[in-house]
Amino acid sequence: MFYSEPAKPPRVSPEHLITFYFVAERKSFKLASDLLYLSQPTVLLHIKALETSFGVKLIQVRKKRVTLTEAGEALRLHARDLYQQTKLAEMCLQNFREEMLRIGVAFTLSASVTTVAGIFKELFPNVKVKIREGPTHQVVEEISNLQHDLAVVANLDYGVPELEAIEISRGHKMLFVASLDDPLSEEDELELTALNGHPLIMPAEKSISRDILLKLLKERGIEPVIIAEVDNIDSAKSLVKMGQGVALLLEDNVIDELRDGKLKALPFKEDITIGVEVLVHRDNPLRPIGTKFISLLRQAYKNRAVLKVLPTT
Repeated sequence: MFYSEPAKPPRVSPEHLITFYFVAERKSFKLASDLLYLSQPTVLLHIKALETSFGVKLIQVRKKRVTLTEAGEALRLHARDLYQQTKLAEMCLQNFREEMLRIGVAFTLSASVTTVAGIFKELFPNVKVKIREGPTHQVVEEISNLQHDLAVVANLDYGVPELEAIEISRGHKMLFVASLDDPLSEEDELELTALNGHPLIMPAEKSISRDILLKLLKERGIEPVIIAEVDNIDSAKSLVKMGQGVALLLEDNVIDELRDGKLKALPFKEDITIGVEVLVHRDNPLRPIGTKFISLLRQAYKNRAVLKVLPTT
């Protein structure tokens, strides 16, 4: 008869490994401390406990720069796997507690996604929908760390092999908008060089619309005069209405203001468009409820009148 050896607890602490993972990924004790809601001395103690228990140096700090040793680089992969498996375990328990759909969305697309979420809730009232907005690259980072079930972002190659992209729609127009009192709003046709020296309202760091705008300006040798950086669409529109400057916004997000004459789309010759896609993590297979949301989102973008007529919340 075969007798298996009883399971024994590991010598290494999973909590210490996850602390190490955050330090290794961020290359910073402070950032790891902030993200884990631990004090910096506690983070240092976790790392020290790992190193002392096994007599291996994992992290070196030189001139305030954190680097990994060869052992640290090897351990980082195992720590990453542990972190991802822990997140999957959380999702497993969450699914037994209640049906929930966690959605990350780029600020630029948040209004339309929130509208679709409202329709979705009417169709599936027992499903709790949790939406987290943020700059595009931040949302991509969050779904890479399994913090969302799906993420709605602009169509772009983000270079993350763990993520699978599902196309939703293409060719959504972006507009430079200004107040009616802005000197540029009096022109019948404009070149992008007209923005040289003109005040601009810039999206926040990690925003794809910021990347698009800065790339356009750089290609044409335009020096931007940034008077504000905002992290949501409503703030950008408010500043434009006040005559503070020009902003680049998705057409869908300013339909009402353009129709009511509160803002004006500047007549630039060059069209700027973005596509929309949903990102899912390969280690977090899409559940049927997620597939239904994606189907509804695709249908709404196809029939874009829905996004323009229904109120957002």
